[in-house]
Amino acid sequence: MEKVLLNFSLILILIYFYKITRHGLHILQLENYYIDRYAVWMKRYIGKVLNVKTIIILLIPIIFFIINTQTSINIGFIVEIWGLIYLILTTKKPKEKKPFVVTARIERIYATYLILFIIADICSNVLDYRIVLSIVNICAMFAYVFVYIVSVINKPIEKSIRGRFASKAKEKLKDIPGLKVIGITGSYGKTSTKYIVNTILSQKYNTLMTPESYNTTMGVVRTINEKLTPMHQLFICEMGAKYIGDIKEITDIVSPSYGILTAIGPQHLDTFKNLDNVRKTKLELIDSLPQEEGIAFVNWEDENIRNSKISKNMVKFGLSKEADYYAENINITERGSSFDVVIPGKESIQIKTRLLGSLNILNIVGAVAIADKLGLTPEEIKVGVKYIRPVPHRLDLKQNPNGSIIIDDAYNSNQRGAKMALEVLKSFENKKRILITPGIVELGDKSVEINKELGKNAADSSDFIILVGVEQTVPIYNGIKEKNYPESKIYIAKNLQDALNKMNQIITSDSVVLLENDLPDNYL
Repeated sequence: MEKVLLNFSLILILIYFYKITRHGLHILQLENYYIDRYAVWMKRYIGKVLNVKTIIILLIPIIFFIINTQTSINIGFIVEIWGLIYLILTTKKPKEKKPFVVTARIERIYATYLILFIIADICSNVLDYRIVLSIVNICAMFAYVFVYIVSVINKPIEKSIRGRFASKAKEKLKDIPGLKVIGITGSYGKTSTKYIVNTILSQKYNTLMTPESYNTTMGVVRTINEKLTPMHQLFICEMGAKYIGDIKEITDIVSPSYGILTAIGPQHLDTFKNLDNVRKTKLELIDSLPQEEGIAFVNWEDENIRNSKISKNMVKFGLSKEADYYAENINITERGSSFDVVIPGKESIQIKTRLLGSLNILNIVGAVAIADKLGLTPEEIKVGVKYIRPVPHRLDLKQNPNGSIIIDDAYNSNQRGAKMALEVLKSFENKKRILITPGIVELGDKSVEINKELGKNAADSSDFIILVGVEQTVPIYNGIKEKNYPESKIYIAKNLQDALNKMNQIITSDSVVLLENDLPDNYL
């Protein structure tokens, strides 16, 4: 009978363990499988990771097993089974904005789980089951930690697999004669710039760009291995980073000929710690360019870039005559922008675009600069500009059937981008301007300062402000109140759904709503 109860208990533990570790694996996936970033998440949500209720329910049977009388063992099994059934039924699957994907890497983690579970099952049927069952219970108590442990166990395997895929991508790039690689990085603006550059350059060349936000090493490698063909002439590669060396890891694979640096700013300070480390990492792209033929295209409006030492051939783009390529006669409205791009030694190009905000003007000027250097005619550039569309969730203007307007800037806010988005919101002078935001994350020690400044800017730009999250938005709220903003015009929502419900209550046909940042599942 004890064997039956034992194996039934192990099955229940496996079910509960799966439910918890699935969420842990989702968080790990959202953290791009960075084990140390997953550890930071566990520390941030220690109450979820070390759930007191779960620990008590699974600790009680262990105590009865240790007493080791027939009565205590029977009670232990009863408490174990009913406790696990209760935990299974009450543990709900969290809502997922970005769905959990069972990738090959996740499958390898599941395989490791299975091996460990089989070992535990064999040991429990051969050795003293009380000890083994107690160990398994402890693993279930600390299931989120177990995800971390298994990831560490699998790390050598993953490193080997990454190396093979990276080598394959490197060889594939070498096998395509004449292929040029354009690297794009920056604290903000890199994804929008990538789309704009690809749209314009595709008027003359057969281009391939890394899709969506595939800007990690393995995202780049996967794009090359799955999508690059001998027909491609240009590979436009977005390069993201959260640690020193991340950009260099990508450039060592793709060997870029050209690099675009959009910005150096206080982003991902949770991992970079300070601005100097951000600068050092972003300049890894510039340092990788060929000394003679390589060209670095840099945003000369960015003070941190101007103060950096760049020894490679440099082309400056910006909004003033200090740059080589710059915009003038700028006119920004709530429906888009028009301006002229000054090109050295050539006639200016008149640009009209649906894109909103000064940062997008900068992005277009940078794209025009590299297009000109790569031999596109003014006519080809103009045609390319006509095809530029807003990048999804980046100042993407949408008209509702009732006449109200949504400005979707939900993708990962940053200090400069948020300020520009609020300037766009402010430009809708004859509308009821509503802001919905959870603030800016991954700012380390600068989090309070920058989010407080966001609150001040929000007060100057908005007629009604909805803050998403009670605790994390305190600095924003304090900034808003410093501007003597009416309390009746502030609503603090528990979550995004609560915020949207409030929006639906107050929105009218003459409203414009700015969705500024939407925190991913690992911040909820």
